Amino acid sequence: MRISRHGVRMRFTLLYGAALIATVLFFSCGIYFFVQRALMRQIDSHLRKDMATVADFLRHDANGLLMLAEHGPIRLFSVRDGGRELVSSHAWHSEGLDDALTAQMPSGPSQTVRSASGRLHLVHAASIASGGRTYQVAVGHEESSVRQTLSTLRLIILLIFPVSVAISLAVGYLIAGRVLAPITAITRKAEEIGAENLSERLPVADADDELGRLATVFNQAFGRIEDSFGRLRRFTADASHELRTPLTAIRSIGETALHDPTGTGPCHETIGSILEETDRLVQLVEALLQLSRADAGEVELRREPLDLAALAAETIDLLSVLAEEKEQRLTLEVRARPVITVDRTSARQALVNLLDNAIKYTPTGSTIRLTVVESGGEAMVEIADSGPGIPKEELERIFDRFYRVDTGRSRGLGGTGLGLSIAKWAVEINGGRIEAESELNRGSVFRVIFPEVFDVEGQKQEAADRIGLRRHHSRAGQTTSREKEKCE
Repeated sequence: MRISRHGVRMRFTLLYGAALIATVLFFSCGIYFFVQRALMRQIDSHLRKDMATVADFLRHDANGLLMLAEHGPIRLFSVRDGGRELVSSHAWHSEGLDDALTAQMPSGPSQTVRSASGRLHLVHAASIASGGRTYQVAVGHEESSVRQTLSTLRLIILLIFPVSVAISLAVGYLIAGRVLAPITAITRKAEEIGAENLSERLPVADADDELGRLATVFNQAFGRIEDSFGRLRRFTADASHELRTPLTAIRSIGETALHDPTGTGPCHETIGSILEETDRLVQLVEALLQLSRADAGEVELRREPLDLAALAAETIDLLSVLAEEKEQRLTLEVRARPVITVDRTSARQALVNLLDNAIKYTPTGSTIRLTVVESGGEAMVEIADSGPGIPKEELERIFDRFYRVDTGRSRGLGGTGLGLSIAKWAVEINGGRIEAESELNRGSVFRVIFPEVFDVEGQKQEAADRIGLRRHHSRAGQTTSREKEKCE
């Protein structure tokens, strides 16, 4: 599991885990040192009581020290007069504490002494004055039980610590998931909202918390964007509709004047120029109106099984006259006969726009190749030309509305800057996609890709017969050149 994959959730988990681990570590150390100090205070208190008992016997009943050494409750003690031992308990001698203390008698605070048996004892020594003499008294207590208790406590902490770490990380991950669940839902819904469904809104679980207020703000922003899109679509549709009437009137007047036998030559040329510009405006208005209806979702689709190769052949038939005017050669290579389920009108519009674009920018006398193939469950029409090409940095923008690589050249050829936008829309609304490749001075290749329908061969044959595809190619896999006769 990589941190970058889960982002905030993983960081939240690590921060939560680190805080909980630090807390557990702090309390574990605190408990250990508290228990250690408590046990050592108990031993020290026991030693002080033993020391007081021995001192009391020494001051008031010196002979009682022998009874105390043999049968008394104090297990480890020793009384010395200078360098001479007066009395010591049996356990004191058996543990060999005399040898440990002969070299240096403990004095002051308690200290740990290792006996001859290897066990550790806490020994407390003090000087007691009695009868005009000063005696050195030492009492001891074995530390083995205390150290065993502390060792057991350390083991428990070491075993519990990794378990607590794992539990804290798991709990932190679950808590982070619960906390971030609304953000995940908001993100998924926001990814689904586009220009086509701006009416949808983000889910708001609780409008009073921070995430709820954030979602509300986004919903308000979506509302404003939806309103702006709606006004823009209405403006485009209304403007396109209103422009059609005066353009039709101008065209009618121009055609009437052009056919007037009394008109002069210069007047006819002027009227012809007016008609050409009017035709261009009509094309622009029709394209705008079509895109406006597409954006508003008002285009009705009639999907039907369609032979893609037959559709490509029909497209060549429609635009063959334009190619003949530039002495261009259109070829169709059919490597497969895929059947797709699409809206015939919009799919044909896409191919027509792409082929028309290729004819416009391909030099006179060149060849434009159309290839129909299928691969990986997809059907594809490839349109390759030998035009001037498109710079790589411009490829991503050629499908934008009104975008031209060379604005002057495009207008000179009668383009509106909307043909590729309409083609892209027409392909995508049928569940396909368009890919483009190009190099400067080496031409361009446009690929229209649709999901293929694996249907019976009868449907393929029926679609091919309906178009008359056999008139345009001999058999799949061979290239059929289309050499057209020029119109008189």
